[in-house]
Amino acid sequence: MAMKDKGNPIVDMLTLRRDLYFVMSLLLADKEVAKLHNVVDWTEAFHENEVRRLMLWVAAAMRGLLDLLDEEKDNFGGQHCGEYWADFGSGEMADLEFRQACNSVIHAKEILPYWIPKQESKRTVKRVYTDRLTVRGTHKGKTTRAQLDIIEFVRIADTLINALGGADNANE
Repeated sequence: MAMKDKGNPIVDMLTLRRDLYFVMSLLLADKEVAKLHNVVDWTEAFHENEVRRLMLWVAAAMRGLLDLLDEEKDNFGGQHCGEYWADFGSGEMADLEFRQACNSVIHAKEILPYWIPKQESKRTVKRVYTDRLTVRGTHKGKTTRAQLDIIEFVRIADTLINALGGADNANE
């Protein structure tokens, strides 16, 4: 693996792995937690905010790690982890590349820890907590949307961490 001469990442890889695990666990466990009626109010108060917080940190850290790689040889950023609409109104969808997933989260107007069907109608769509995130934003005046598959995102992120020697800390 070739790295650009930008120095070593300052990210603690164990902390990054832990937070990838947490965000994935939050999304995958929420269906069962939502069945517990006495804690259903926690979803908006804690769950959604925590997913957003973790995803912003993880996306920023992953982008920093991607920027250290020589992408001609190590094309982590081009691996797919969902779907992307550069102009959501057009309906034209493309594969969501890992780098674009990170960018979408970093520049998001909204990060929703559930999947919203394209045919959504206001207030009638029940939130379905799954392994997907809906990331809404704008780019060059157009409305964007990413549907991020968290399992694929975490798999790619883990591969990237491993490639950078991330058992403990990249500074070692």
